[in-house]
Amino acid sequence: MRGPVTLVRGGITLAAVVGGLALLGSPSPAYAAEERPFCSAYATNTGGGTPQKPETRTAPVPEKAAPFAIMRIAQAQQVSKQGQGIRVAVVDSGYSRSAQDYRGTVAAGLISQIAPKAKLSDHPVLKVGQEKSTIDAKQMVAQLNSLAKGNAKGLIVDIGLPATQGASGLQTAVDTLIKKGAIVVMAADWSGIATDTDRDVGPKVFPNANDSVVTVSASGTWASDPTDSTVLPNSNTDVAAPTYGAPSKTLFGHPCWVDTISTSFASAEVSAVLALIWSTNPGWSSSQVIDRLYSTTSGREGQGGRYWGAGVVNAYDALMRPAVKEAAEPPEVEQAPMAREKVDPLASVRDNAVWWGIGGGGALGLGLVLRPLFSRRKGSM
Repeated sequence: MRGPVTLVRGGITLAAVVGGLALLGSPSPAYAAEERPFCSAYATNTGGGTPQKPETRTAPVPEKAAPFAIMRIAQAQQVSKQGQGIRVAVVDSGYSRSAQDYRGTVAAGLISQIAPKAKLSDHPVLKVGQEKSTIDAKQMVAQLNSLAKGNAKGLIVDIGLPATQGASGLQTAVDTLIKKGAIVVMAADWSGIATDTDRDVGPKVFPNANDSVVTVSASGTWASDPTDSTVLPNSNTDVAAPTYGAPSKTLFGHPCWVDTISTSFASAEVSAVLALIWSTNPGWSSSQVIDRLYSTTSGREGQGGRYWGAGVVNAYDALMRPAVKEAAEPPEVEQAPMAREKVDPLASVRDNAVWWGIGGGGALGLGLVLRPLFSRRKGSM
């Protein structure tokens, strides 16, 4: 699934899976019937209560190209248990009323839209600064260790903001969660970590050493995508998901449209799709759920590869596509007994004739050789 391809940096534009689907949770089948602000309109919380509601607009992408339509979310919800019995830990900027950054709230909103019956928990790891925000890796270790203390069965950990520096115990905490049966999902990149010479940010995001972590990149919707979005290449990428135009919530609870192509939000979407799969198949192990996600992705030929993973997540196919059965071993065929050699009654006669012929011929030859000798002896007598 992670084979080498040409190194490409920039936005990942994966083709949309065309289908006219309705936005789940909306009474109307048309995205354009709803108006809401962009999620980034409430990017920060400076206090002072709910800010003035910004100008609303209709969905930024056509219904058939919207992220939930591409991933076939509405259809998947109709045949799933919608995340019931599954817990999703949102390791992000926080989604409570006191959160300062909007990312965690939008991520939680996306998860709730896709898997409305999943239970969410908040695990903030972002240090918000006036000029630059950073990920607190030590806080991430503490949050993951706290999650690992409990029962990890049915637990999905969504790390929407990967760390840009490793921290002592981070990989161990992730390994512990996975060994206890949890699914760990991580965004493939984080802004501010790339340089002009980087062609792979995989070694720069943490945790990055465990192949069992589901690493998610962001794909495009192909319609009205922002031109300034950049998705950094990560060779550890497993799957991709579209985000631009997906419905969520702002810091202050207002409905909003995601207006970026973001791996953080793609990670949340994939975590929610995993919740749909797992809740519908509660007897499956975490590995079985992940394998199902990987084996049912969508895309055109050539879209998979080193920086795209298996392709774009397809929630409906993950739930409904028949499992591929391993080819049965061909039955052992008993070898037929060797045919009996036919008995030739004249075989011994022929063999004797051959030997008599050889013997007679030898005697005749010997007689011809000795004849002159005997003739000279007779003449001398």
